[in-house]
Parts: sequence; C-alpha cells; structure tokens
Amino acid sequence: MFDVGRFPPDCPEGFLGLYFVIPGDTMSIVAKRFGISTQQLIAVNPHIADPSVLFPGDVLCVPGFRRPVTCPPGFENRLEVAPGDTMFSIAQMFNVSVEELIAANPHIPDPDVLFPFDILCVP
Repeated sequence: MFDVGRFPPDCPEGFLGLYFVIPGDTMSIVAKRFGISTQQLIAVNPHIADPSVLFPGDVLCVPGFRRPVTCPPGFENRLEVAPGDTMFSIAQMFNVSVEELIAANPHIPDPDVLFPFDILCVP
C-alpha cells in the first residue's frame, strides 16, 4: 500500500505555494531554498507535528512563486522560468551577462536555485 504524505488543510496568505518533500529534505533545507527562516516555515506548517521529521511525499506550504515588484531600466520584460532554466541559460538567451541578470532580479535570494514559474526581469 502506498503511503500518502501529510498535506496541509490550507495555507496562509503569502505561503500559497506547495512543496513536495523529497528524500533528504529538512525544514532548514527547504526554508533556505525559498529564502525564508526555518521558524517561518515551521510556523506555517502546523500539520507537521514534529518538524525535525519529514517524509518524502509530505507537502509543505511555501511562499508563492517569486515575482519582482518592479524591474530596473533595460530589464522591463518578464520571463516565466521553465523547468531546467538557469541564470546562465537565460542570460545567454537574452545576450546579457549572468551578473547583469542576477542584479536585475534581487527577489531571487540564491541565483543558483530557480523554480518553475518564478518570474524574472529580462531585457
């Protein structure tokens, strides 16, 4: 019989994204991926009774998809990240340096970690 992970009954405002736990995940690892504190992640996931124990298939409330508030001059267009995209591949697509692309997207706390549906400012 397949064991279904724990699922939140609802998620609070600002944490409407869902993250499916994979082997090796911890609350601190997941929190870092989404640029929030471990305590924030624990607080919005009360359905996980012991936050030191996660199982593959558990579902966590995480911040919604990351979007810029505004885009800087020269980077006013927006691109939805697709699976497999990296800052490097997107920079090449738009013929800009990786450093320029990172600087134009400060809402992405770790430029080495992009998620599908993140929105980036591009030329």
